[in-house]
Amino acid sequence: MEGDGTPLTELLRQINRFVDDLEHSLNDRIDLHVECDNAILCGMGGSAISGDVVADLCVEVSDIQIEVLRYPSLPGWVSKRTFAVVSSYSGNTHETLSMYREAAGKGCPVAVICSGGEIEKVAKERGDYVVKVPAGIQPRQSIGFMIGYISKMMDLVAGTDVAGMIRDTIPRLREYNNALNENDGDNAAILISEAIQDKIPVICVDEPASSIAMRWRSQLAENSKISSFSWIMPEFNHNEIVGWIETPREELLPILLMPSVHPECMNGIPESTNATLEKNGVSFYKVSLEGKNRTECLLKALILGGSRLISFG
Repeated sequence: MEGDGTPLTELLRQINRFVDDLEHSLNDRIDLHVECDNAILCGMGGSAISGDVVADLCVEVSDIQIEVLRYPSLPGWVSKRTFAVVSSYSGNTHETLSMYREAAGKGCPVAVICSGGEIEKVAKERGDYVVKVPAGIQPRQSIGFMIGYISKMMDLVAGTDVAGMIRDTIPRLREYNNALNENDGDNAAILISEAIQDKIPVICVDEPASSIAMRWRSQLAENSKISSFSWIMPEFNHNEIVGWIETPREELLPILLMPSVHPECMNGIPESTNATLEKNGVSFYKVSLEGKNRTECLLKALILGGSRLISFG
């Protein structure tokens, strides 16, 4: 049994259902009509990370500002022209309920994603839009459902087609997920799990993929019960890199996630970072993520970080 009471075999089944859950939510109808100037994605833990992923996928294409919020009190700029998507798998998360009540009090149009709980009750009483996800799974493994539903909601208000971009990747994501379950010497999950033995992983990504680093850290903490850290390019290159060069620590292992497609403004920066670390004798592990587009690369990174082999060694 896992510490949270879920049998390991059941948790592995839930992990492997990510692509199926994602496809299921993308195929569901969202009948929602909202006019807004900006959007907030409210939640904690895995529910918030789902918002982070969608916000990262929207960053280059959205017509509006999209912010992920994890603090019980909302920023002063939130108004009745702010669309609030409030996600809580259990429906009883204290901080998320506080965000919901404050958004409702400000007159925001609100949509709720949950499996039940107090938030479903109060949202239905208020007449807010509610999307139900299946009960009985670990909250952190509901991320496939959450990403799909939040993507469709953002597409309705932000002038994006993130749900369409994700849907296009589904066959390749399923193939990638299946490959990670093979006992193959070239399996990236096996190689990474071996590399991080007796190490503290430091997940390294570029800024528009910070959600991926957060998901890896969450999965390593909750499933593997180990600490990990992350750094973000290009900011890392302006300060933190000095500490790595001047005071290297053998117990820390940078895991550099390298999508084959990245924003044009990042051209050459990951390669330069690699070269600087290598020149100064800093050991690191590079993970290449191939894809037809940025969306595919990031979702493959999400699957890789949640794979059973990395999560449980």
